Amino acid sequence: MISEHRYDRGELDPAQHRRALLALADHLGARLRTSDQIATGVTLSVRYADASSTRRSRTLPEPTQHTVLLARTAYTLYDSLGLQRARVRSIALRGDALRSDDRATRQLTLDSGDDRPLAIEAVADRALARFGHHLLYPAASP
Repeated sequence: MISEHRYDRGELDPAQHRRALLALADHLGARLRTSDQIATGVTLSVRYADASSTRRSRTLPEPTQHTVLLARTAYTLYDSLGLQRARVRSIALRGDALRSDDRATRQLTLDSGDDRPLAIEAVADRALARFGHHLLYPAASP
């Protein structure tokens, strides 16, 4: 399962790249939740203005469909590229080794705070399904 963002021209601004990564992670997480799947890894693909590309992959600490973990991993992969003044034409984020979410295992904790972001995502998914995708979107900061 893959989500991609394309720029009309080569984009130099890292803040714009990070904004796109957050939107891609949000979209990928929503698609995973909608299809009742989890990803065990993430692959980031960046295509540049000269038509070259770079790809980085990472296995997740635990299989997930949680947007925050997907975004955090995408940011880590992006930072590992060490881009300086690179003209980026497209960024793609792919969920790897997908499997059914009923096969997911989670470490149980006594901290109830872990479940709140997941509950918020479920509510946001229902609101998006009812009112459309322009109602809610993730906030980004550079």
